[in-house]
Amino acid sequence: MSKKPAKIERRKKDDERRFYRSFDLKRETINAEARTVELAFSSETEAVERDFGIEILDHGAQSIRLGRLQNSAPLLVGHDSDDHVGVVVSVSVGADRVARAVVRFGKSVRADEIFQDVIDGIRPKVSVGYLAHERVETDEGTEHKPVIRVTDWEPYEISIVSIPADDSVGVGRAAENLNNSETIMPEEITQSVGETTERAAPANQPVVDVTSVREDARRDEMDRIDTIRKMGEKFSCDDLARAFIDTGKSADAMRNAVLDQMSQRQEDAAGPVLGLTGQEVRNYSVIRAVRAAMLGDWKDAGLERESSIAIAEQLGRDARGFFVPFEVQQRVMTAGVNAAGGFAVGTDHLDGSFIDRLRAESLLGRLGARYLPGLVGDVDIPRLDGGATFGWIAEDADSGTNDGVLGSIALSPKTIAGSIPISRRLLKQSSPSIDAMLMQDMAEGAGLGIDLAGFEGTGAANQPSGITVTSGVGTSTIASPGAPTHAELVEFETDVAAANGLKGNLAYVTTAGVRGSLKTTAKDAGSGIMLMENGEANGYKAEVSTQLSANRIIFGNFNDVVIGLWGVLDLMPDQATKAASGGLVLRAFQDVDIGIRHAGSFSINA
Repeated sequence: MSKKPAKIERRKKDDERRFYRSFDLKRETINAEARTVELAFSSETEAVERDFGIEILDHGAQSIRLGRLQNSAPLLVGHDSDDHVGVVVSVSVGADRVARAVVRFGKSVRADEIFQDVIDGIRPKVSVGYLAHERVETDEGTEHKPVIRVTDWEPYEISIVSIPADDSVGVGRAAENLNNSETIMPEEITQSVGETTERAAPANQPVVDVTSVREDARRDEMDRIDTIRKMGEKFSCDDLARAFIDTGKSADAMRNAVLDQMSQRQEDAAGPVLGLTGQEVRNYSVIRAVRAAMLGDWKDAGLERESSIAIAEQLGRDARGFFVPFEVQQRVMTAGVNAAGGFAVGTDHLDGSFIDRLRAESLLGRLGARYLPGLVGDVDIPRLDGGATFGWIAEDADSGTNDGVLGSIALSPKTIAGSIPISRRLLKQSSPSIDAMLMQDMAEGAGLGIDLAGFEGTGAANQPSGITVTSGVGTSTIASPGAPTHAELVEFETDVAAANGLKGNLAYVTTAGVRGSLKTTAKDAGSGIMLMENGEANGYKAEVSTQLSANRIIFGNFNDVVIGLWGVLDLMPDQATKAASGGLVLRAFQDVDIGIRHAGSFSINA
């Protein structure tokens, strides 16, 4: 016959005792950038043997008092209130009746040490301290081992611990408490979150204002959530914003994710897209369209003519020559050359599509600039123009502080043009390899033009605005133009670091002349190390561009360069220029624009 559940009397305040439970910390929930860890700290499936029986924590909505954890509770080491390394950011209990929390580590030396141990897997255990206010004995136990369900309990801190009491099941207490399952914690733990206790700091150890640390963490978290929420609203990424808020990811990571999502949207809905079948894309011939446009006879190029007309109708304007569908620009290219005769006859593969080759031929693309292909109309790219500010106010006064300023970069099409000479013999060929060679030549030429605009575009005369003319870009001084010293190279790095831009794909870009100086100038008098060795300067990648003005040096995070490509490639045969030889010049027109997401990510020589 089963026993009737017996209610165990609620303990008086002075008689409440502190308990601990430990769990494995999953490393995949670590966000190194935001310094956060998501963890589960209790569940109903975990039970622990106490001196009074087998204890199960009830996870019903009315059983857990989450107030103390939700009010910026401390993250400790080994349940030591003097070893405070972070804060509890958020707490929740899921439908699976598992209690979870997101904790964030501080930036002190001690906090950084513990966080690195967590990242490295050296400290894989987490423990929660809690008060048991009310218990009920169930009928599941035996005479010798009753099962006690805690129906009113209150977690008040989370700790990183070295050794749990029972590692085999992941439940228990910190090792230092193994000899006493009901240990009274220091008196200050029993105080409410808003209270403070004055105590002398140990010798040679700074006094930490715990209240101030908690308040700073709370404000940082509010700023993070508000910035991410605004981005989600502005760029129609509400679901993404909620996910980033819930998982503790940074606003910077959200900006990058928004840009990636926008890029994917453009590729998924690139335009003008005609809906060509795979066979039609493979059959499309650029060289056939060139011949037809040159002769004014499209009878053998019906697919090419219909495609151009359809694109013109979508755009509301005629082509200078003919439009190449975006699907064809995305087609993987093939090329082959007969070395003896010089004719294209083979099918050797080139990697990627026209867009991929354009990215590869552009130095900006190789340095990590972000491409947005297939754009339609003007586009806004997210950026944060200013951080949120905080200040001191009187009781009940209006805050008077500023939210983070969420801005955007406006991209609008600007046309880049180039020309490719085609011989009479080449015009007579008709194979995918010819198309691949033409597209390769166009990618090389357009890549150089994009580099010129991205590095030093003036923003005038229909050009994009490049890095060097972007307002807010830092400047570094070179005493002898073309011959920087080691200290002057470091000044570029310091300039970018001061603007919080020292992250991402960092590199120096300069001219061939400056590179020669760097490779022949010693870093100091005795080491024999040159300023540039093995393609690096000052520990960063160093590249050369022929598109830069004399003695120019640019340092920065090239992930913050955005290159927009509108999905229209306009090709026009020019017969007049090479009329005498029977060839022609193929003139190409592509719409491009360039934006800099964060001016402080770059520094240039003054």
